[in-house]
Amino acid sequence: MFIIQGLSRILLLSERSDIINYFKVACGSKIALSVGTELTEIPSISFELLIFDTSLIIKKTNALYRCLEFFSDRLVCLLPIDTPYGIRKYVESRFKFIIPFPVTVETFRENLLSMQNQLQQRLKTADLSLLENENIPDTVLGYFCGSSSIIKSVRKKILSVADTNEPVLLLGETGTGKTTAGALIHGLSERGEKKMVSYSLSTVVESLAESTFFGHVKGSYTNALIETIGLFEAANGSTVFFDELGLASLAVQAMLLTVLETGNFKKVGSQKEQHVDVRVIFATNADLTQMLREGTFRTDLYWRICDNIIKLPSLRERKEDICDMVESYISKEDYTIKDEAIEKLKNYSWPGNIRQLHKCLRRAMSHAKDHVIRADQIDFGDINSLQ
Repeated sequence: MFIIQGLSRILLLSERSDIINYFKVACGSKIALSVGTELTEIPSISFELLIFDTSLIIKKTNALYRCLEFFSDRLVCLLPIDTPYGIRKYVESRFKFIIPFPVTVETFRENLLSMQNQLQQRLKTADLSLLENENIPDTVLGYFCGSSSIIKSVRKKILSVADTNEPVLLLGETGTGKTTAGALIHGLSERGEKKMVSYSLSTVVESLAESTFFGHVKGSYTNALIETIGLFEAANGSTVFFDELGLASLAVQAMLLTVLETGNFKKVGSQKEQHVDVRVIFATNADLTQMLREGTFRTDLYWRICDNIIKLPSLRERKEDICDMVESYISKEDYTIKDEAIEKLKNYSWPGNIRQLHKCLRRAMSHAKDHVIRADQIDFGDINSLQ
């Protein structure tokens, strides 16, 4: 049995019985061991150290590679003796903490002790907030954590679509995290190293939409003094995130459909066809089903983008996750919250969803002088409170 100060929870990702049995014996009763086989299990399991059996790489995808790199500061790669050469070279070139297997318990303990001095300050509980990078405008912290079946399904879908190049359609009420989900999908994809281009279709002027999307050449219209590039050309090799899809006119929808089908477009004023490699993510809080019935949304565009639909649930649909979301949001600033305050949060309807929850918590933290949030400091900021 090994005991390391500050280490009490380990998550092991492996399907091999010899490895799983080894860690069950090694951890004994002093260290809590959780065993998983899928990336989607990571955000719902509390751990201080992630041990990854590199045998899993054989059957996994690029989403796994990027996810492992996000967790690299608390990741130990277990390298079985029968690991293929290509995987071994990848692991050795990308990760700091590698231990061969089989290994004696004592040798493994010595390795962990030497690693401990290199870890960031101290081991902290890992959660989905680690899946964030500079392209995510609002961190994943507090959006997709929790143990409800509905949010587990969302996490699974996000990881699944991240490894494709197909369009994604994100549906959900205002404040449910559609922008954050779009940035996370991009960040986990092969395109994640390039900046994602974001644009709200609520701001597009229909007469200028073609130029906005595809650019224009000099002299193509009055005041077109220079040649410009459009959103799709700017995002070549990356991702375009279109928010407020439900506000796009039928003409604007037709322009989007054309480039989605072929990747080809022409700048305004040019006869030269160009091709781009762009992944498109759409988001809307509109009822597209109703719009299809009314004829305000193109059927052909819907069928082009409906293969990868992710419905982000409202906060009232997953109230059992509120405690986890609150803890993950306030713990980064060393705040705690009383049980009665949590109950007050759970009993509210949250019309503004997670965005409203975060603003509510910011207000509460500003009044919690001792870094403890109490029920009387919870101000929902809804319209009724202004009357």
